[in-house]
Amino acid sequence: MITNFKRVLCPVQFDQNSNAALTIARDIVKQNHGKLIVLNVVSPYVDPTRVGGAAMAAHDEKLAEQELARIRRDMLSDVEHETVLRIGNPAEEIIKAEHDYGADLVVMATHGRTGVAHLVLGSVAERVVRESTCPVLTIRPK
Repeated sequence: MITNFKRVLCPVQFDQNSNAALTIARDIVKQNHGKLIVLNVVSPYVDPTRVGGAAMAAHDEKLAEQELARIRRDMLSDVEHETVLRIGNPAEEIIKAEHDYGADLVVMATHGRTGVAHLVLGSVAERVVRESTCPVLTIRPK
């Protein structure tokens, strides 16, 4: 049994690996009678026609809200939870949410990229592991 984890933050991207991480986070919360905070971060994209260059499709935010509602309905009915939607840089928003919600554990998926793909695409999970003030459990793809 995993103990002492009462406030678990689980960032999700609505993919299969995120669902696996969410299932593990939910199980930890159930065992410890804690609270699960499910976070999705919508990244703005570069729009050269806008002043400052950043924009976000309202449709991206709406889709994220619909997916969070599905997760609440299908996966979280048996645990205390909160779903959160933020806009910005995923790694930065995850670290901010960790502090804002007083998380004592972060459970998140990683894509498991290596080599050039890792160098080019970077790693949100790696940055969260480096900058987090609490333990981070990363779930690799099967």
